[in-house]
Amino acid sequence: MSRPDPGAVGACLRRVPVTLVFLCLMLAANALAGTLSGHIDPELLANWGIGVEALKDGKLLRFVTAVFLSHDLSMALRQLVFAASVIGAVEWRFGSWRAAGLFFALDVTATLVLLAAVAVLPVLATLAATTDLGMSMGGFGLIGVLIGTRARAGWWLAAVLALIGLKYAASPDPLADLGHAIALVIGFSIQRSGLLGGENPRRG
Repeated sequence: MSRPDPGAVGACLRRVPVTLVFLCLMLAANALAGTLSGHIDPELLANWGIGVEALKDGKLLRFVTAVFLSHDLSMALRQLVFAASVIGAVEWRFGSWRAAGLFFALDVTATLVLLAAVAVLPVLATLAATTDLGMSMGGFGLIGVLIGTRARAGWWLAAVLALIGLKYAASPDPLADLGHAIALVIGFSIQRSGLLGGENPRRG
């Protein structure tokens, strides 16, 4: 078996600097929060997580800190793989600045839509006190962007939404699952609208 060419590996890594920095920040944040030793400290979750009640303190920095933290070691490991995959794929295809801008714009937009729904809809009122963490909202938004570039994009969107529904049926996490669906649709809509430029979606 031939060994990987160090030059080729280095060239690949140089194409995804945002992804590498993001992963390093996730590791550092979770190490400092104690997540890599098991579970995040409840006080840190309360102070740096995102949620309707949590935002009443006016700390908008929560939109950033919540992205880099995880609830426990298992979640941290899953999200490191998820971030490497989806952020890396978008950065490889669209470039570093666009990938970074898309991720944070999608994460914040989807989070705001989700929190507004929780605050306004009586059926979701019980979720108002939930404080959440993780980068999956922005990640699912980027999946929506990637799906939007494919042929038969509508079918791909329906399939991923169905998978989210199956996940909810098997292991409900109402706040996260709804947020994932919202982010996915927003990312897909942005890509199919042609707003990104340079990467015209393939119709089908």
